[in-house]
Amino acid sequence: MARDHIQHALNVIFSQVFNQGQADLLPGLVSGPYIQHNPLFPNGVDGIMGYIKQAGRIPCEVKRIAVDGDLAFVHVRYLDWGGQETAGVDIFRFDADGKIVEHWGEADQFGLLQQIGAIPSRS
Repeated sequence: MARDHIQHALNVIFSQVFNQGQADLLPGLVSGPYIQHNPLFPNGVDGIMGYIKQAGRIPCEVKRIAVDGDLAFVHVRYLDWGGQETAGVDIFRFDADGKIVEHWGEADQFGLLQQIGAIPSRS
């Protein structure tokens, strides 16, 4: 699979699916039994698509992308994830056709807890 296929898929996910709320584009980017390692969403695309449709859009800024073979690592600043700003890292595994087959996502939980007042801030 070509690096440009990976880059194209990531551009669509973050610029169109998340920033513009075009959740219906997501199924065209994935293949097979899409495995979701993020405990907030079930396997498949229905859970994340439903969340995006309910939110309207998820504004974000991609800070860094690294590609290693069939894996892409994306450092993202989510500007409004559930009403809060947070940093995150998304890892995607691609198949030979350049389609996403697995996703791992991690957000700055500590920062989110500080923003909602659940733990004291670092100041």
